[in-house]
Amino acid sequence: MTAIRELTARRLRRLDVRGLIAIHGELMARYGGGSREVDMTMLQLSLARSELVVRERHWRERARLAAGYGWRLLKNRPFAEGNERVALAAMVTYLEMNGFTWNCGEVEETVMVLRAAAKQINERDWEAWVISNVAKRK
Repeated sequence: MTAIRELTARRLRRLDVRGLIAIHGELMARYGGGSREVDMTMLQLSLARSELVVRERHWRERARLAAGYGWRLLKNRPFAEGNERVALAAMVTYLEMNGFTWNCGEVEETVMVLRAAAKQINERDWEAWVISNVAKRK
């Protein structure tokens, strides 16, 4: 029984479309915004493209997947409003679902998300930043 629990505990959990729409709805309710419109094709593409990167269970690969989720949501802009907030929330949610903690302050988060959205940094720099702020839980 213990071996089965360990396998289940290590299984990679991923974000899905329903979950991202729920995150978006929660953020819109909390911070405001008029439109809850979603381009489902772009949302599904954002998830699928991110997941192509990760094949291993190593913590760094999972951090790369978190970075991919955030980056693709920022670049594909599947929501009519709130893509920056959703990108960051999706990344942090994914990390927490998989037993990691996010060690970055709000000011730095805001600066990096806005720089990425404004095309002032590239995906490699974004990924390095995300990995540098991920910690494994004890």
